[in-house]
Amino acid sequence: MLRQILSVATLLVAGAMAYDAQAGDAALAESLFQQGVELMDQGDYAAACPKLKESLAQDPAMGTLLALSLCQEQTGLTASAWAGYAEVVARARRDGRPDREQAAREKMQALEPRLSRLTIVVDASTASLPGLVVKRDEVAIGAGAWGTPSPVDPGEHVVDVTAPGKRRWKGKVTIGAAADSQTLTVPPLDDEPPAPLQGAAATEMKSPAPPDAAAGSVTADDVSPPASSPLRTIGIVVGAVGIVGLGVSAYLGVHGKGLYTDSNRDGHCDASDKCDPTGIALRESAVRETDAATVALVAGGVLTAAGLTLFFVSGPKAAKANAARVEASPALGPGIGAVLVRGRF
Repeated sequence: MLRQILSVATLLVAGAMAYDAQAGDAALAESLFQQGVELMDQGDYAAACPKLKESLAQDPAMGTLLALSLCQEQTGLTASAWAGYAEVVARARRDGRPDREQAAREKMQALEPRLSRLTIVVDASTASLPGLVVKRDEVAIGAGAWGTPSPVDPGEHVVDVTAPGKRRWKGKVTIGAAADSQTLTVPPLDDEPPAPLQGAAATEMKSPAPPDAAAGSVTADDVSPPASSPLRTIGIVVGAVGIVGLGVSAYLGVHGKGLYTDSNRDGHCDASDKCDPTGIALRESAVRETDAATVALVAGGVLTAAGLTLFFVSGPKAAKANAARVEASPALGPGIGAVLVRGRF
């Protein structure tokens, strides 16, 4: 073991001298690397591994990866170390570093018999679910890896399974330190329960059931709105506005007729309707007020009719509304304006 450590240490020093700067803080990566190696020399692997891991994150140098793999092996993270050695082998072959490739391969081969493995088996009905996601320790595991023994570090592992419309499933398994083999089967997933009703739907569901026929039935004749029905109040207000409109119409009509009469006085307009400027102004004012009177008449008639309708149909005998009819319509004619109200009560 001492000879292996010295061999790896020699490669680490050479790697630290030769690695290329990558994205991240290269100075921080170098400082963390040196601290990690010193802690490994002191046998404090638990403190060394986090520093080497952060150094690798700042600058993914091959020498740092090799050091981290050695540190992980010493702390029992056999699968992580084995994967790290395998990556060093691939990168060393690519970079033309046979010495480093050989050292990493020897470490990898020596570690392989000690690896523990976990097999995740997914039930066929679950595997066919659309949107299925299987995670092991928060890392997604694709369908190609299901049913295949995969090297994992010793300790507890959590398998988390989700799919739209299905209850979430979690399974836990504890893997032994050396050459252990475990299988975790994902069962058929249960359906999600229906979402609880909210708002108006929940209120409707909680409302009491209608009275039983045996206890007596309620007819329209037994139901009448209160005397202070909001519809009656609205009817009174609308009708009052309509009456005001009729009054305004009557005033404008009379006043417009007076203006027309004034245009014929004092010679402002003659029998052939030829007028001086004063006569023209009086007649134009008369036309405007007559037009306004017509508009007020129509609006007042409609509002009065609507008010009467609301008042009567919302009365105490509203249940017998089919027996009562109220009709109102404006009546227009030369020089007159009125509202005809007809009803049967």
